[in-house]
Amino acid sequence: NAGLNDAWYNPDTDGQGFFVTVFPDIGKVFLAWFTFDTQLPGDGEVAHLGDPGHRWLTAFGAFVDNQAELGISITSGGLFDTSTKVKNTEDGTIILSFENCNSGTVKYDIPSINRQGSVSIQRIANDNIALCETLISD
Repeated sequence: NAGLNDAWYNPDTDGQGFFVTVFPDIGKVFLAWFTFDTQLPGDGEVAHLGDPGHRWLTAFGAFVDNQAELGISITSGGLFDTSTKVKNTEDGTIILSFENCNSGTVKYDIPSINRQGSVSIQRIANDNIALCETLISD
Protein backbone atom coordinates (compact mmCIF):
# COMPACT_ATOMS: atom_id res chain seq x y z
CA ASN A 1 0.00 0.00 0.00
CA ALA A 2 1.76 3.15 -1.22
CA GLY A 3 -0.31 5.09 1.33
CA LEU A 4 2.16 3.76 3.94
CA ASN A 5 4.97 5.79 2.35
CA ASP A 6 5.95 8.23 5.07
CA ALA A 7 8.20 9.18 7.95
CA TRP A 8 7.58 6.98 11.03
CA TYR A 9 8.87 7.07 14.59
CA ASN A 10 8.42 5.95 18.17
CA PRO A 11 7.78 8.93 20.49
CA ASP A 12 9.83 7.23 23.23
CA THR A 13 13.02 7.35 21.13
CA ASP A 14 13.34 11.03 20.27
CA GLY A 15 15.71 11.87 17.42
CA GLN A 16 15.33 8.45 15.78
CA GLY A 17 12.95 7.23 13.12
CA PHE A 18 12.22 5.51 9.84
CA PHE A 19 11.41 6.40 6.26
CA VAL A 20 9.30 3.75 4.54
CA THR A 21 8.72 3.55 0.80
CA VAL A 22 6.43 0.87 -0.66
CA PHE A 23 6.80 -0.07 -4.34
CA PRO A 24 3.48 -1.85 -5.07
CA ASP A 25 4.26 -2.66 -8.72
CA ILE A 26 7.30 -4.77 -7.79
CA GLY A 27 6.07 -5.94 -4.36
CA LYS A 28 9.03 -4.44 -2.47
CA VAL A 29 9.63 -2.11 0.48
CA PHE A 30 12.61 0.14 1.24
CA LEU A 31 13.21 1.26 4.83
CA ALA A 32 15.79 3.73 6.15
CA TRP A 33 16.41 3.66 9.92
CA PHE A 34 17.96 6.74 11.47
CA THR A 35 19.33 5.78 14.87
CA PHE A 36 22.41 5.93 17.10
CA ASP A 37 25.31 3.66 17.99
CA THR A 38 24.93 1.20 20.89
CA GLN A 39 27.32 3.27 23.04
CA LEU A 40 27.97 6.98 23.29
CA PRO A 41 31.10 8.17 21.47
CA GLY A 42 34.11 8.86 23.67
CA ASP A 43 34.80 12.34 25.02
CA GLY A 44 36.56 14.40 22.41
CA GLU A 45 35.39 12.23 19.52
CA VAL A 46 34.19 14.57 16.79
CA ALA A 47 32.60 14.36 13.39
CA HIS A 48 32.89 16.95 10.64
CA LEU A 49 29.15 16.70 9.99
CA GLY A 50 26.53 15.56 12.48
CA ASP A 51 27.09 13.55 15.62
CA PRO A 52 29.76 10.80 15.71
CA GLY A 53 27.13 8.45 17.15
CA HIS A 54 24.65 8.75 14.26
CA ARG A 55 23.83 5.51 12.45
CA TRP A 56 21.82 4.99 9.29
CA LEU A 57 20.68 1.50 8.35
CA THR A 58 18.83 0.59 5.18
CA ALA A 59 16.69 -2.45 4.46
CA PHE A 60 14.96 -3.79 1.35
CA GLY A 61 12.74 -6.76 0.65
CA ALA A 62 9.43 -8.21 -0.41
CA PHE A 63 6.03 -7.67 1.17
CA VAL A 64 2.91 -9.78 1.39
CA ASP A 65 -0.29 -8.13 2.63
CA ASN A 66 0.65 -5.97 5.64
CA GLN A 67 4.11 -7.45 6.34
CA ALA A 68 7.57 -7.24 4.75
CA GLU A 69 10.75 -9.20 5.39
CA LEU A 70 13.72 -6.94 4.74
CA GLY A 71 17.46 -7.58 4.61
CA ILE A 72 19.48 -4.97 6.52
CA SER A 73 22.42 -3.35 4.74
CA ILE A 74 25.08 -1.27 6.46
CA THR A 75 26.97 1.08 4.15
CA SER A 76 30.44 2.34 5.06
CA GLY A 77 33.38 4.14 3.51
CA GLY A 78 31.52 7.00 1.88
CA LEU A 79 32.12 10.73 2.08
CA PHE A 80 29.57 13.56 2.01
CA ASP A 81 28.28 14.31 -1.51
CA THR A 82 31.18 12.45 -3.13
CA SER A 83 31.18 9.50 -5.52
CA THR A 84 33.47 7.56 -3.20
CA LYS A 85 33.23 3.78 -3.58
CA VAL A 86 31.29 2.40 -0.60
CA LYS A 87 31.05 -1.00 1.02
CA ASN A 88 27.63 -2.56 1.67
CA THR A 89 27.50 -5.27 4.32
CA GLU A 90 24.41 -7.41 4.85
CA ASP A 91 23.68 -7.62 8.56
CA GLY A 92 20.41 -9.12 9.73
CA THR A 93 16.73 -8.74 9.08
CA ILE A 94 13.77 -6.52 9.78
CA ILE A 95 10.16 -7.70 9.83
CA LEU A 96 8.03 -4.63 9.14
CA SER A 97 4.31 -4.98 9.78
CA PHE A 98 1.40 -2.57 9.93
CA GLU A 99 -1.62 -2.96 12.19
CA ASN A 100 -3.43 -0.14 10.37
CA CYS A 101 -2.66 3.03 8.43
CA ASN A 102 -1.22 4.83 11.47
CA SER A 103 0.69 2.18 13.43
CA GLY A 104 3.21 -0.52 12.77
CA THR A 105 6.01 -2.58 14.24
CA VAL A 106 9.66 -2.97 13.32
CA LYS A 107 11.10 -6.28 14.57
CA TYR A 108 14.85 -6.46 14.09
CA ASP A 109 17.69 -8.94 14.40
CA ILE A 110 21.19 -7.51 13.93
CA PRO A 111 23.79 -10.25 14.54
CA SER A 112 26.90 -8.02 14.39
CA ILE A 113 25.81 -6.22 17.57
CA ASN A 114 23.87 -9.14 19.05
CA ARG A 115 20.66 -7.09 19.18
CA GLN A 116 17.10 -8.25 18.63
CA GLY A 117 13.99 -6.33 19.50
CA SER A 118 10.82 -4.63 18.47
CA VAL A 119 9.92 -0.97 17.95
CA SER A 120 6.31 0.25 17.76
CA ILE A 121 6.01 3.02 15.19
CA GLN A 122 3.50 5.69 14.23
CA ARG A 123 3.44 8.37 11.56
CA ILE A 124 5.12 11.68 12.22
CA ALA A 125 2.26 13.39 10.35
CA ASN A 126 -1.20 12.13 9.40
CA ASP A 127 -1.22 13.45 5.82
CA ASN A 128 -1.20 10.04 4.07
CA ILE A 129 -3.74 8.21 6.26
CA ALA A 130 -6.69 8.99 3.96
CA LEU A 131 -4.76 7.72 0.92
CA CYS A 132 -3.74 4.58 2.80
CA GLU A 133 -7.33 3.86 3.86
CA THR A 134 -8.59 4.46 0.31
CA LEU A 135 -6.01 2.04 -1.12
CA ILE A 136 -7.02 -0.61 1.44
CA SER A 137 -10.68 -0.39 0.41
CA ASP A 138 -9.90 -0.61 -3.34
